[in-house]
Amino acid sequence: MTFISVPAAVFRDGGNLTYFQVILGLALGKLFIAALLARPYYQSQGVRTAYEYISARIDPRTGEFSMVLGLILNVINTGIKLLTASLVLDVITDWGIPVCGLVIVLFSLLWSALAGLKTVIWTEFILFLVFAAGGVCALFYIAGTLEGSLADAFQWLGSQGKLVLFDFSLDPERRYTIWAGVIGSIGLSIAMGATQGTWQRVRACRSVEDAKKAYNFSALFYVLHLFILGTGLALAAFYHEHPLSADVIAELAKEPDRIFPHFIVTELPTGISGLMIASIFAAAISTQNSALAEAADVTVHHLYERFVKGASETHYLWVARLSIVVWSIVFLIAAVYFSRFSAEGLLDLTFRLPNYVYGPIFATILLARYGIGRFPSFVTGFVVSCLATAAISASNVSFFYWCHGSGLIMFFIVWALDRRPLERSDIVTLQARP
Repeated sequence: MTFISVPAAVFRDGGNLTYFQVILGLALGKLFIAALLARPYYQSQGVRTAYEYISARIDPRTGEFSMVLGLILNVINTGIKLLTASLVLDVITDWGIPVCGLVIVLFSLLWSALAGLKTVIWTEFILFLVFAAGGVCALFYIAGTLEGSLADAFQWLGSQGKLVLFDFSLDPERRYTIWAGVIGSIGLSIAMGATQGTWQRVRACRSVEDAKKAYNFSALFYVLHLFILGTGLALAAFYHEHPLSADVIAELAKEPDRIFPHFIVTELPTGISGLMIASIFAAAISTQNSALAEAADVTVHHLYERFVKGASETHYLWVARLSIVVWSIVFLIAAVYFSRFSAEGLLDLTFRLPNYVYGPIFATILLARYGIGRFPSFVTGFVVSCLATAAISASNVSFFYWCHGSGLIMFFIVWALDRRPLERSDIVTLQARP
């Protein structure tokens, strides 16, 4: 998603490099997850999901409610990522978003049947390196085809305001400021720590220290996002010298994220173009597989096993596979629906839509981490958090402030109603289920 949406955000009118501030926040967020959740997630015994951990730390009803929030977040995030890949395929084939999404979903189902979690993690790592190399190739290719000098290109980019890196404005309505980008992205990262995907990744490591190292080391890879930002600058300079046709400009007005796929298909040499397109689809399929595994895991352990207990592992495996098909359909419906908002830009859409639920999820994992609350106080805090999110969004405050704003309100309300000190014993030990 980043590989497509970030260059488009830099390229479009008024775009610049201020997304770099979000990169800083996301990198710091990885460090926070390692410090807050790696040890309790890895060392807890007798729990199989993040939501069972929340159940044990607060109470079962809160855990079930957090599961619903986690599934909603998974649908939103995966739907947007599926929309991104579908858009790329639509640029190539002109089949339309629904058909392109269906094709990707079908390949994702096949990959889900063949690959395990560790395969997905290694695939994501390799593809990230391929994307970084692709960004570098695009930069060098454009630099070699510019008619003017690089100095002239940077001078023009500066005159268009595209070289702005930091924005220290205190205006809460501005989206990409240092305050919104860094503080907001840290909050989003912590909220993502409450999901089953984070639980699975931590538990896939060999030790607590390995889990911490994995998240700390992953923060360093955000440096490579600088190449993706540079790709956006290169696209702006290239199409300043080689203006787009009226038809393409009209398409970009409706779907601005088409610009980099358009460049890949129409300008890059065939070999490089094919490799980058294949990598985009492989990443989309791998991402879908990870989201499907998360949803299926939660469906079986939290929903199905409640009604069908004591069945064989083979039985539960077939139920998981059936749930993967059902969730694939849900993700496809979400992607088609989100395509109605494509004109906003996928980058903004990626942060705005999940922020409607990030606040309560952010509060939930902090409450669970420190053993605060019971379901009645949790519900009270949740309602106030939702009202706060509605008020903040109606006031046109940047969506980067919604998560920690509404989340902290919920946290302190629940803490005030619960009237208990923070617990430091964050490890859960339950009797393992047969």
